[in-house]
Amino acid sequence: MPTSTERRFHGIELSRAIEGLYDAFEAYPLRTLIDFCPHCQLDAAERQLQARPLRELGWADLRAYCPKAITAFGDAADFKHFLPRILELYVTDHRGAPCCLFVTFGKLEQAAWASWPVEEVAAVRTFIDAWKRVLANRARESEDAAWELDELKAALIAL
Repeated sequence: MPTSTERRFHGIELSRAIEGLYDAFEAYPLRTLIDFCPHCQLDAAERQLQARPLRELGWADLRAYCPKAITAFGDAADFKHFLPRILELYVTDHRGAPCCLFVTFGKLEQAAWASWPVEEVAAVRTFIDAWKRVLANRARESEDAAWELDELKAALIAL
């Protein structure tokens, strides 16, 4: 069973990794108009993404965007803008996610994330490693954390 010091350390490490994501991707601003497939009728969803600052967006705001990112809603630069918040929400509200983590990690592959600038790739890897450690510690005490860890491990196959 993890000690309270271990839990605290891993929590701090994960918080720093999330901040690292925001720092690494801050160069990708929210565009005034995000391109989307005209057949998908995403006007309202696009407006919802513009309604509040990135760190205040919730799953309800990102519900239409997440499964359609890159393929029908925005491009890789748009995905990079939203990525820190999406990953943070998986940590804080995993069950509320509009799509499974495997889909989101598939979006990373579609965006050719391994060819991104080194600091962006490092930020994603640091986040994943920190999240994995937190979930591994929590999985000893929580079925939800064990389920999330299994989903994370399965999603890593997409990378």
